This record gives sequence, structure tokens and C-alpha cells, in this order.
Amino acid sequence: MGSGELDFRLYREGDEQGILRILSEEAGLRYSIDHWTWLLPLGEKGRAIVVGERGSEIVAVCAGCRLRFAIDGRELAAVELRGLAPRDRGDRERVVDYFIDTFASPESFALAMAHFEFEGAEQTPVTALVREKAGSVTPRRLLYRAEPARDWEPRLDALWERARNSYPVSVVRNADRALRRFAGHPSVQHHRFLVFPRYSSSPVAVAVFAKHGSECCWLDVIWDHEHPGALDLLAHISGRLRAQWGSREERLWLAGDETASKLLAGRGFRPATSTPDFAWLRSLAPGLEAGDIVGRAYLTLADLGGLGS
Repeated sequence: MGSGELDFRLYREGDEQGILRILSEEAGLRYSIDHWTWLLPLGEKGRAIVVGERGSEIVAVCAGCRLRFAIDGRELAAVELRGLAPRDRGDRERVVDYFIDTFASPESFALAMAHFEFEGAEQTPVTALVREKAGSVTPRRLLYRAEPARDWEPRLDALWERARNSYPVSVVRNADRALRRFAGHPSVQHHRFLVFPRYSSSPVAVAVFAKHGSECCWLDVIWDHEHPGALDLLAHISGRLRAQWGSREERLWLAGDETASKLLAGRGFRPATSTPDFAWLRSLAPGLEAGDIVGRAYLTLADLGGLGS
């Protein structure tokens, strides 16, 4: 437990070393300036970051990544809380409260999401699915083809418009979000694949994979639910990557897509025996109740911080 009162303020240039020190202590790994810049790029509206100090030492930080959240046809400004320290719950809650008090408004953030508990947030479980060997082969995957996706992939805008009705409550998964979330990571290589009907140039699915220890991880996936063969092909690609990387198993995290869970169960995926992860959502806008959407929200590992976050 920290001693003494915390003095809060907005982030300013020159705070990086103090922030990186406490984030590294919290995560048990060394955060670099390159990692910090990737995690929280300086955008048009500036960085949403607050720090807490005792004396002249930074001992707490809360940072947020701006995003768009779709809820039943509406799009709302939201924030994903990602850079957070310390572990001490009291100090953590105070720095999150200060962040929300500072930035929350109808013009800024209507919804806050995170992979850790914070005051006023509702939790939703995210099930991990694992597969240790390739499942049965389905002929319908042969009706589709895949190609690598680029850092800036404008075809994702068309895919999101095509698939968004299958995800009524979800982070907007368009080209801008993919560029900010998966391009240019200083230490994690993201493998991204677009899937098309064999004789079409319009994508019907996309998935992002990465190697993590002995696992081949699905970081994100969206697909047009009229094309189950596209998800079959992504499961096939996952199995090929696992074999190529010498990984022990494939793993993905899902909430809010029972159709995908059932289809992947037929391809050999099963729920992990470990305790499920949780995502936390808090409404910051009048008339929007987090409790009304948490059970419907589509969530993947990309919404839980992802690898290397």
C-alpha cells in the first residue's frame, strides 16, 4: 500500500522514463520507448494519459487508447484502458477515477473498457478455446482462398460493413483500427489473413495470428456469418501456422459469437480448462447501461490487451 497522498495531473512530455519504470515493474518485463510509442501514438486529439505523483516521483499512471464502439447500429466514442499501474488497488482506483473524471464527456468517451476490474464496470467472461491437433477437413473451405493483409488495408472497411450485423455490440473493426492495433509492433509479429470466396475480390473474413511461447494465438477474427467456409479456412490456416511454428496448441478468446464457437468445436477446438478471462465495460454516458450490453459484446484477445500490450 502506498503511503501519502497522490497528486494527479495530465501527462506531459518528459514523463516517459517514470511511466516506463512503473509499467515495467507492474508487467514484469522491460517496456521500451518504442513500445510506449506503439501502444499510445500521438494522434490528432493528443494522448489520453494521467499520472499520479508522490513528491516528484511518478507512482501511478492510467492511459487510454481511443476507439469506436458499435452498439445496435450506433457508433460511440470509447476508450480502452491499457497502460495502468500500480498493482496497489487503492492507488489504481484513484488514478482510473481521475482519468475518467478528466476525459469522460459526451464528446470524448461514452464507454470505457479494460481487461482489469475498475469501479462501476460490469464484467463479461471471455472463453478461451484451444486445439492441440488439426480437426476434420471440410470440403467447403476449398471454396475460399486467403491472402496476407497489409498494414493499411482499406478492404477491411468493406468487410466490417458486410459483417457488422453479426456483431451488434463490438469495437468497430475497420481499417483504421487494424492499422493502429496490429501494425508496427516492436516485438510481436502479427500474421493477418483476408479470406475471399474463390472467384471474388470481396473479403468475407479476416483473422490475426501471433506466436506466443508454445501457442499459436488468434488475436482477432471477424467473418460474414453467411460464409462458414471462410471460418473453416481460417481454422485450417491456424493449424498450418501451429505446425510451422512448432507450437503445442492453438488458442483463441471469444465472447459474443456462439456461431463461431459451435463451428470451431466441430473443427477440434474445445473450451480451455483454465478460468476464463474477463473484460470490463463501464458506461460513461447517460442512458447507456453497461449491464445491458456486456452479455452481448463481441470480444477477442485484441479487446483484452492482446500480446505485447
